[in-house]
Amino acid sequence: MSALVLISVLGVVLLYLGLFGNRGLLAPVGIVGLLAAFVFFAADWQLENALFGGLVQFDSYARSFSMVLIVVTVLLFLFGIDYYAKVRENVSEQYALMLFSLIGGLLITSFSNLIVLFLGIEILSIPLYILAGGKRDSFRSGEAAFKYFVQGSFASGFLLLGLALLYGSTASFDLAAIEAHAASIGTGTDMLFLLGLFFTIAGVAFKVAAVPFHFWSPDVYAGAPTLVTAFMSTVVKTAAFAAFYRLIGHMQLPQAVHTMLILMTVCTLFLGNIVALRQTQFKRLMAYSNIAHTGFLLLAFLGFDARTPDVLFYYLGTYALATVGLFIVLTLAKRAAKGDEHIHIFRGLFRSNPWLAIVTMLLLLSLAGIPLAAGFVAKYRVFVLSLANGYLFTTAFAVVMALVGIYYYVIVIREAFTPGERGLQLVVAPLNWLVISLCGIAVVALGVMPGLLRM
Repeated sequence: MSALVLISVLGVVLLYLGLFGNRGLLAPVGIVGLLAAFVFFAADWQLENALFGGLVQFDSYARSFSMVLIVVTVLLFLFGIDYYAKVRENVSEQYALMLFSLIGGLLITSFSNLIVLFLGIEILSIPLYILAGGKRDSFRSGEAAFKYFVQGSFASGFLLLGLALLYGSTASFDLAAIEAHAASIGTGTDMLFLLGLFFTIAGVAFKVAAVPFHFWSPDVYAGAPTLVTAFMSTVVKTAAFAAFYRLIGHMQLPQAVHTMLILMTVCTLFLGNIVALRQTQFKRLMAYSNIAHTGFLLLAFLGFDARTPDVLFYYLGTYALATVGLFIVLTLAKRAAKGDEHIHIFRGLFRSNPWLAIVTMLLLLSLAGIPLAAGFVAKYRVFVLSLANGYLFTTAFAVVMALVGIYYYVIVIREAFTPGERGLQLVVAPLNWLVISLCGIAVVALGVMPGLLRM
């Protein structure tokens, strides 16, 4: 509770700092406040707090994911010091909106009542609609905000309809009561409950960009400011998957819903990896990469057991670290290329900055799932979990898609190590160098010693 209040007040404080022209204090104050919230979560590690009359449950699961969300937000705030250095307007508002969105993420990782799930998703989403259009002089940014808002509104409608149907079937919004109702049905049929669960899952699947609810992702990723794209692909994705598991992880799903999850997993794996092969614009490539990783994460949902939360936690944590580092490298290369975002802007990176090129390679290899990088361990754990629960053919298909996915990451690595006609004139701020290096070292350390990141 203390951490939620602290982050909420922190957002308001940043707005006042911007109002009085203290731009230099925005990121430092935000980082100190977030670290204080991290300490609050760590101090209450062994406690299980039920807040707001039991609507929110801060157990070890919620605290683990909340701490990851805070750490990633701190890294993005460190990136923001350089990213917003030359921006003169609305900087405090953008920092504050990220904090308010983070509050929504913290709520949906800890909900025990579906009303809190809906409120948390709305608190998470509404600031993002504004942040996606943060570049007011950019047509692409405005288009991204509009598409995200319109499609997000439809997703909210699906979610709200699903919650209403679940309430009509169970007479409760309490998650435990809904799980008990699902268990009582057994192999029977409750069409109202089935439709409610379908629409609720559809609403949450939109946030993780699962097929067929992925249409917003490529355009929004490409059009939103890079820092906002990094926030959406890490903080928002991690929070949404934590909520997804809390929603259905302990529920005896009807066979029709289970079949829907299998089809969603297969389609997400196929579309994300195949379409990514044809992408030449890096942010769109990362959007389809994000969709592909959603497919691998959904694979862990097909057979729930005691290992599933740890598998999800490790995968999302390592994915977030690699993604943050890559988006910072993109920003540096984009500046050197006068705003171009195609993958050829990485050409000559090794000649210009060998360490940066090596770290970029490590981050890409982690996303590709190459051994010794954390991404390999993450995918291996998902595959083992899926096989242990009897999904042989689905796992085999996922392995094939993982092999296909290596190709589009290797293309970017090839560009980074290909000498350019002219040297890439990179200007690397010390904080950016630090964050990129930390992300690169972390994905290797966690790949060699995966026990360092566990719930």
